[in-house]
Amino acid sequence: MDSDKLDLSALDPAGDPARWEALVRRTVARSIAVRRRASIPALVARWARPALAAAASLALVSWGTVYFTAPPAASSSQSASDPASALVRWAETGKLPDTASLLNTLGGGHER
Repeated sequence: MDSDKLDLSALDPAGDPARWEALVRRTVARSIAVRRRASIPALVARWARPALAAAASLALVSWGTVYFTAPPAASSSQSASDPASALVRWAETGKLPDTASLLNTLGGGHER
């Protein structure tokens, strides 16, 4: 490395004060113009696509989670003792169960 210092004054943007002030004024004028153009409907329209994409991504992730972590189907021995499946089976067949099986299914087998 050289021990000589580099002259970087040519890169200083404030070296020409008039040019620097004009640049600052143009930047401020552009930012004010953008803020005046931005209305509520324009902001909603600008964010609609990203919001819909985020919602679709969340829906896919939640669907995948539910799909891949769903409990296995109940076995026939479980469904025979399950009151809900017995009620569904009776409703599908249209048969009325006898009193003893109805009480055993819904009453939980509490016998004296």
